[in-house]
Amino acid sequence: MKRLSWIFSCLFLISIFLVAYAYAITCSKQGVQNPHETKWSSKQEPLLIAASSSPQSDTYGQAEALFKEKKYDDVIRLLSGPAYAEPFNFKLNFLLAKAQVEKCAILKAQGDKSYKTLIHEPYRTGRRFHKIDKTLPEPYYIVAKSLLINNRPSKAKRTIKKALYFSPNNADYLLLLGDVCHAQAEYTDDSYQANRLFSEAKDAYEKAIKNIGENAKKFRTEVEAKLQKISEKMK
Repeated sequence: MKRLSWIFSCLFLISIFLVAYAYAITCSKQGVQNPHETKWSSKQEPLLIAASSSPQSDTYGQAEALFKEKKYDDVIRLLSGPAYAEPFNFKLNFLLAKAQVEKCAILKAQGDKSYKTLIHEPYRTGRRFHKIDKTLPEPYYIVAKSLLINNRPSKAKRTIKKALYFSPNNADYLLLLGDVCHAQAEYTDDSYQANRLFSEAKDAYEKAIKNIGENAKKFRTEVEAKLQKISEKMK
């Protein structure tokens, strides 16, 4: 009787061992049949990370909206990092440079001389992209506006005319040309020369209004105010 119990116990243990062995073999075969399963699983995490990250276009879109609202400090804060990381990304760097230029113009109008240091940033950006492609009008515009703010209207005039050569109907470029001619007229003591420059500025402003269309009310109001001032000075 004891012998039968011992044999039964041995058979029971052997059966448990065989079941575990068979299960291990089955799992191993499944792994061989689907060798890409592990690789696919490992690829899921990067895909989720990419989906949750903000695209570059969203950053640019936010900055562009802020620029239209004239929130230049916010644009500079938002784009300084991405533009520095991608020094040859034209869209990011150009929008950042435009915000920096406008910020410098505000500082100058407020009598804050820190603009003299800050204006070198957009100027260098414009020069850098000009060296990459001399047919792009935007770098000429940035450089010209930087020069005007830095009290160099004669050089600014030559530069903005290059931008207008490639984009003759751009309202922003025409507005800048008008500002440059206006500044030149203010600097000269020759009344004949001043009237000639005021007349050039007036023509540039009128062309800017013509090319901006009917929807840009703020732009039109700004340029019409400049025209009014010139008309008074010409009288």
